[in-house]
Amino acid sequence: MKKNIEKKIEKNNFSKLIFKKKIFQKNQFVIHINYGIGKYIGLSTLNTKGIIMEYFVIMYSNKVKLYVPITSLNLITSYSQPNTLLKVSLNTLGNKKWSTECGKIKKKIYDTAVQLVHTKSYRSLKKGFSFKKNSLKYKNFCNQCLYSITNDQKKSIKEIIHDMKESSPMDRLLCGDVGFGKTEVAMRAAFIALDNNKQVALLVPTTLLAQQHYDTFKNRFFKYKYTIDTYSRFTSIKKEKYIKKRIQKGSINVLIGTHKILSKYLIWKNLGLLIIDEEHRFGVHHKEKIKELYINIDVLTLTATPIPRTLNMSCLGIRDISIISTPPKKRLKIKTYVKYFNPQIIREVILKELKRGGQVYYIYNTIKNIEEKKQYLSRLIPEARIQVSHGKMHSNDLYKIMFNFLNKKFDVLVCTTIIDTGINIINVNTMIIEHADKFGLSQLHQLRGRIGRSEKQAYAFFFISNQVKINEKAKKRLNLIESFTNLGSGFTLSTYDSEIRGVGELLGENQSGHINTIGIKLYKKFLNQAINFIIKNKKHISFKESNLQDTSVDLKLNVSAILPENYIHNINIRLIYYKKLSNIKNNKELKKIKNEINNLFGTLPRYAKNLFLLTKIKILSKKIGIKKIQFHIKKICIVFYKNNILNISWLYRKIIKKPKKWKIFKNKLYYYKLFIRDKDLLIWIEIFLQSIIKEEINYKN
Repeated sequence: MKKNIEKKIEKNNFSKLIFKKKIFQKNQFVIHINYGIGKYIGLSTLNTKGIIMEYFVIMYSNKVKLYVPITSLNLITSYSQPNTLLKVSLNTLGNKKWSTECGKIKKKIYDTAVQLVHTKSYRSLKKGFSFKKNSLKYKNFCNQCLYSITNDQKKSIKEIIHDMKESSPMDRLLCGDVGFGKTEVAMRAAFIALDNNKQVALLVPTTLLAQQHYDTFKNRFFKYKYTIDTYSRFTSIKKEKYIKKRIQKGSINVLIGTHKILSKYLIWKNLGLLIIDEEHRFGVHHKEKIKELYINIDVLTLTATPIPRTLNMSCLGIRDISIISTPPKKRLKIKTYVKYFNPQIIREVILKELKRGGQVYYIYNTIKNIEEKKQYLSRLIPEARIQVSHGKMHSNDLYKIMFNFLNKKFDVLVCTTIIDTGINIINVNTMIIEHADKFGLSQLHQLRGRIGRSEKQAYAFFFISNQVKINEKAKKRLNLIESFTNLGSGFTLSTYDSEIRGVGELLGENQSGHINTIGIKLYKKFLNQAINFIIKNKKHISFKESNLQDTSVDLKLNVSAILPENYIHNINIRLIYYKKLSNIKNNKELKKIKNEINNLFGTLPRYAKNLFLLTKIKILSKKIGIKKIQFHIKKICIVFYKNNILNISWLYRKIIKKPKKWKIFKNKLYYYKLFIRDKDLLIWIEIFLQSIIKEEINYKN
């Protein structure tokens, strides 16, 4: 019966997200926060003097095993590193090497956190411009938009306008899939800046995208007298002098360009807003320049798939983020296939697209023999008209080819990744990418977003070589890109990309040495703890390892608390729920998981009920500031952290009433009582902890 239930679970969409992704696999490297790197070898259920518990078993150096109670899974993370070529060494239990190394890294991470928080604080302390919104003018501008915007777009522009009205400079990330309307949101922000007599700079990675944005802005602002211009490496010396002069005078209102607009020789009269499109295409050097030149102006960054560094800074609260995840109406998800290179399939795919009057992008990212690829395809599909484009072509030639493609003068464009930024041709609904394993996840998603811009069904084919074996990271990327075809999946893919690639250079300074030692997930955990500690204390405090100490609760209550195997057969599903329960933060989440398990597997058995009671005790303990609760025969011992909410005078009144039952010593509290049943013990502890919290609330009121 239970197995049938689990089969049903594994078939539905819910399971695809939750149950099919294994959080831990046998022989996978894991990291215990206190003991370091080991190898997960499975779950083990042990019966010790009638107490039944399930343990997460880790193998360390010299084949020494560590049995971790499933209630402490929050102390364990999977271990992954940026450099997969480095050999992973298991730590030795009882050896101080891990704790020493970990202490040094925590110090470095703390320094990183200080810099991150300082950058954020420094920006927020700088005096920016407080924009005013003229509601009538703004409404008229919005009404000129040719399509109705989505709720996500409305929410995003509301957040952006709120930031622009603040006196401190905005630094917001706008994340949304290709074609989801980020540009419209950016143009509304630009309108507010222009209406406040401020200049707007739009930074893009390619001249082609600069031209496309120029056309879009000119069309959108055609009723207004604002001057809009472009600036790139192809700008003539004569025009460059003209632009510099007019920017300094303030007679150019919007300048759209490549990294040339970051030049210190370009002096703005009254720059108020910098919009950065396709952030992932700019290197650390450019980003440092932006920080240096634009510290007191509002910055809005647009991206379909934020790079791991940006994503993590957003998730850590260092950057504000708005997400557009709702697709435009009538858009279909792109059907995506990963296949070995096959000329016959390529011929069939292209001919099928041509028969319905469409066009094809053929991505071939090697310029030196791209002409040979064109000749090869011309022989393979003589029925098709084929042209080539790449980044080393002169801008005029490139513009002419793209113009001809837009006007259906030929059928197949063989090109490099030059088309991954902003090219919008709605008649192209098939894409073929050769050597797809050589591309990053974000780039594959970005490229795929160039098709499917109409109501027609779009198809993406990612071909890999059948001659060369691809590595594990490339396999993961291709599996993900094939699985995530839903519209609006860019942000989700970025979170996975973060796991595959690592957090990257958080400050333009390579952090990979630390990440190799302690793993990506633990690095992020320590960084998060450090940022929260610094923000909470609102000032720079010299590093102490105790600042980054995990304030977890150690429960040793000698009660049976598991999800029994005869209740949930599937070991992976049990592990998922154990992990969820160990990381839970509040009773609302706990209740939700309890109902979920109840609905899927039926009434909770006795030991599962104990597990939920234990988890509730852990939540309450953390809220109070309890370090450890231990029960032995007739004695409960509660150990408090220095920072706790225990009302001592209330406790003394309680002790005076029953002095034989209580004893207090420094930060330890003892209660003496015999408990016959597990449930009675757990309920007594829960009620007592609830009374501490209640007393604290009463005291505050």
